[in-house]
Amino acid sequence: MLPFRSGRAGIVGAFSGLLLLGLLTCAVWAADKKTAKPEAKNPSPSATPPATKKARPKPEEGVRDVPLTEGHDAKGLVLPDFDILGRMRGKLQAGVTRRLDNENIEFVGVKFTTFIPETEKPDLEISMDKSVFNLKTQVLTSNVRSTVKRTDFEVAGDTMKFEMLTRQGTLAGNVKMVVRGKARTPGNESE
Repeated sequence: MLPFRSGRAGIVGAFSGLLLLGLLTCAVWAADKKTAKPEAKNPSPSATPPATKKARPKPEEGVRDVPLTEGHDAKGLVLPDFDILGRMRGKLQAGVTRRLDNENIEFVGVKFTTFIPETEKPDLEISMDKSVFNLKTQVLTSNVRSTVKRTDFEVAGDTMKFEMLTRQGTLAGNVKMVVRGKARTPGNESE
């Protein structure tokens, strides 16, 4: 009599082979996941060590994608500016927008409002008749008279340079500032 005449040995062998194949597949997947994690944690050789890095805005922040092709104009364009956490940091509204090249965009009739990220309340309002925005450096530059307003002051100058990521601006040429505050009477000069 033959030892495997019933045919059960073929079924058991096929089942064992499939089980072994499944275990090997799981082992390969686990090894791939295990080796992928250290690669993501290791910084690239060109990156600076964490101790020497300055607290600078992330490159993902700022106005990046402007839906406008080169040489075409858009009227009434509104560009929001969000931080990495999704909070609104600023909103740029332009009367006419024209893309000059891949990096530069020209705005006519600009009103840029900055917001306090924690509360999302308006902070500064910057008005420019004509300006150029560089997408790479995130700098808004104007060679015509520009005005910066806040609830407690208003300052204007002939030229302006405003860095969107750091929220720092420079006004030059015939700068005039008006500060609003509590009115002083002759009796309370010390306040």
